[in-house]
Amino acid sequence: MIFQDRIRRYSKLRFVIFYPLVGYLVFFSAPDDRFLLPAVLFLAFGVLLRLWSNGYAIKMGKLTTSGPYAFIRNPLYLGTMSIALGIVVLLREYWLGVLFAVVMGVVYRRTILQEEKMLEKKFGASYRDYKQSVPGLWPGLNPYLKGDKWPFSWQRLWESREHKIALWVIITVIAFELKKALFVEKEPFDARSAWLTAAVVFLAAADVLLEFIKGRFAKKAVA
Repeated sequence: MIFQDRIRRYSKLRFVIFYPLVGYLVFFSAPDDRFLLPAVLFLAFGVLLRLWSNGYAIKMGKLTTSGPYAFIRNPLYLGTMSIALGIVVLLREYWLGVLFAVVMGVVYRRTILQEEKMLEKKFGASYRDYKQSVPGLWPGLNPYLKGDKWPFSWQRLWESREHKIALWVIITVIAFELKKALFVEKEPFDARSAWLTAAVVFLAAADVLLEFIKGRFAKKAVA
């Protein structure tokens, strides 16, 4: 990798902002049980919305207006924002919420505008009608009934790898709860901690196993 490529790679958003923030949260943040329920609700909503969306999304192949796309044009982005809000509430890092809002506002606005130009160029009047009828980032009440419709596909969901995000959101919440109990509140390593640790190990191992199985199937398909 040449020097200019390295500079471009390390100047991307995930290196400049996301990874340092993750490091900060790991070492300096802990959950508050008083906010666990609303945090889990935001996290669950975001994860389920992204899973639901990826079961319908056909990337640039067709204009997707089925499932959640009948109510909102960008359900994946709304799901991501809900997950970010859940983490903010869970850890009570409200300054982080402001930062997330600013960064997501800038990045998503640019990305959405670029995607809208591509979709309008590809689908023309069909996309313009869809755009005028369906809100961008806040679900409408009436579904969009025009356009091609197709059912939810577990295969599309599997190929999207969205299950990995759901898995690691769960692992993250459990890991922060373990950190609070063992390192913040200095509780002994009891049965509860053992079960939580086992859950983290099991879920992480499940992710690795699923990737291995997926890789084996991909090699067989090529062969």
